[in-house]
Amino acid sequence: MKFNFFKSKQKNEVKIESEAQFFNELNESRLMKSELLEYDKNVDFYYTNLINSLILFTYNSNELYNMEAILIDPLTELYEEMDYAFLPVCFETVFRNQRIESKYKKELLNFRNQVEEIPNEIWDYEFIGKDEKWLKIKSKSEEILKKIGVKSRDFKGKYHKVIGNGGIIYQEPDTEKK
Repeated sequence: MKFNFFKSKQKNEVKIESEAQFFNELNESRLMKSELLEYDKNVDFYYTNLINSLILFTYNSNELYNMEAILIDPLTELYEEMDYAFLPVCFETVFRNQRIESKYKKELLNFRNQVEEIPNEIWDYEFIGKDEKWLKIKSKSEEILKKIGVKSRDFKGKYHKVIGNGGIIYQEPDTEKK
């Protein structure tokens, strides 16, 4: 049997059109529009996560320590909350859905870089609120929250659950539902 390596012009045009359509459906993060719509469904979660991350960085060591009932290990959560909030697809979803104006994107990314520069040795309660790097981070997170219009510094536990042997011990009620 002989294979025809020279496809008809009509077949090639159809293929090119479908490839063009395929690439048209992709965005800069290489996700299909249908995939982005799935992320869009969770924009409230991503937004809350980003805001909570900033709020946690405004807390002093006592305020963080008092979060143990909700966060179990607030210092770990401090970093992990930020790390998750800045996952590119989640972060971009917040801006694509205009939950935060895009003019703040660079400032938020710079904030993340500042946090990344905190040495491991000072990721401890005794340094928060006392060390110069932590004071700058706290000040910057306050500044960003003010700029984007977040007035409350209360951690929103809407998406956090504390589960014990008997089931859910704590879950903040969803006060935003109507």
